[in-house]
Amino acid sequence: MSATEYDYIIAGAGSAGCVIAARLIEAGQSVLLLEAGEKDDSLFHKIPATVVKVFQQKSWPYMTLPQIHCDNREMLIAQGKVLGGGSSVNGMIYIRGQKQDYDDWHNIWGCNGWSYDDVLPYFRKTEANESLGDQYHGETGPVHIGENRYRHPLTQTCIRACEQMGLPYTNDFNGASQEGTGFYQTNIKNGERQSTSQTYLKQVAGSQQLTILTHALVHKVNIEGSADNSRATGVVYSIKGGVVVTASARKEVIVSSGTFGSPKILLLSGIGPSAHLISVGIQPRIELPVGKNFHDHQHLSINATTKDNISIYEEDKGASAIKHMLQWMWTRSGLMTSNILEGGAFIDSEGVGRPDVQFHFLPLLDNFDNTPGEKPEAEAHGVSIKVGHLRSKSRGEVRLKSSNPADLVEIDAQILSHPDDLKNQVRAVQTALKAFEQPALKRIVKRVIEPDNIAIDDIKSLETFVRQNIKTVYHPGGTCKLGQSPLDSVVDLQLRVHGVPNLRVVDMSICPQVPSGNTNAVAMMIGERGADLILSAQ
Repeated sequence: MSATEYDYIIAGAGSAGCVIAARLIEAGQSVLLLEAGEKDDSLFHKIPATVVKVFQQKSWPYMTLPQIHCDNREMLIAQGKVLGGGSSVNGMIYIRGQKQDYDDWHNIWGCNGWSYDDVLPYFRKTEANESLGDQYHGETGPVHIGENRYRHPLTQTCIRACEQMGLPYTNDFNGASQEGTGFYQTNIKNGERQSTSQTYLKQVAGSQQLTILTHALVHKVNIEGSADNSRATGVVYSIKGGVVVTASARKEVIVSSGTFGSPKILLLSGIGPSAHLISVGIQPRIELPVGKNFHDHQHLSINATTKDNISIYEEDKGASAIKHMLQWMWTRSGLMTSNILEGGAFIDSEGVGRPDVQFHFLPLLDNFDNTPGEKPEAEAHGVSIKVGHLRSKSRGEVRLKSSNPADLVEIDAQILSHPDDLKNQVRAVQTALKAFEQPALKRIVKRVIEPDNIAIDDIKSLETFVRQNIKTVYHPGGTCKLGQSPLDSVVDLQLRVHGVPNLRVVDMSICPQVPSGNTNAVAMMIGERGADLILSAQ
């Protein structure tokens, strides 16, 4: 076997890609793992509380087109660009979504074999849960899932306020019911982030069967044969914009570059809507709805100043920063072990028996996800509830800007284009405002500043607030949709690209509807399921 020939080539070493690589190596296969980003060897990747810093430094700077339903604002939808992908830069919250989400995949979207009962074993396979061990949880998987050792008093106050609203306290958002309020479980162990790079990939890093290349931009998948009789044979890539290299796959090419990167690679390979491909100078090979069905979770930051200086504002400066860093380095304890987004809630705001709104609590004023330059930095102590509706009906599209592999994709997100989404986000904001009216928060809050002086029943003003302030929570999906027909999906129920043997997509882009909650656990599950499907097909 030559140095450029492998059993499998994986384009993308993110939350799913690292899982697939590890499982293939354990099965005795040779793997080339290509990652456009760099190694995750910065200290900031290990420290949970530096999530904002590492996210800003190690991400693709994706921006949407101006959103006509959101005051023509462009929005940041950055995604991890580093070994481990999103798992190396995210908020480390372990949420799977609801049983109904996956049953909907099966019953509504026609994805037979992807119901909750079908995917639960793969969720369990990923986790080594330190405190939950019933039928919903795994205890021997690669990724440590557990309880945050540091818990800020403001997070506890927010949880108490939600209990005062009538929500039950829960220590398991991934069990029999998602509804409730409490502290999130996280992929943090001994005060350090547990990414798929530092767990799955680390387990097989010494294998001679595994070749990992960073700074490796995939240009396209090589496809041989006619449109009616074609197959994927390898990929073309370059390192840091250098010489173009062709690598061959003896068995399969697996595209695992995320909701934006995976459709980009397929489109550059001539797989997608013919009219669009021709418009950017690419010869169409296979007609599929690549890039369609784009959707995301959006949220809004409901911010309130506090009467006393009790938040973590300015704890990252001066002597405080030095103290916290030394504590983490010496004892792996203290504020630096916090993922900041320590707690939250899932709320059935419509009373239909299924949560549709998620809260994230922050012990500071939140403006981290705003479009750069859109708002000034917060300069006061405060508390924030990040709130959003969980099941968007709006659908956008991801397209190429050109045939140049170095160009980022064009994201026509169409946020709030479905009228139900605006109504649902307004109701989510109202739910957060109710939380701020509870005794636990009312005691400590000086003033709610976002939305500023808007009554909870002033629907028109709340609609304006939503349009002016809604932003991503970095959970995009859907652009290489799973399904049975090539007319409305990109991959079949075994994650094989329709009409192209030996080519699969395995990441969040396959979701027909993104599950209700944070998505890293979902991506790992898809990686485990994908690896099982790949190995079963040998």
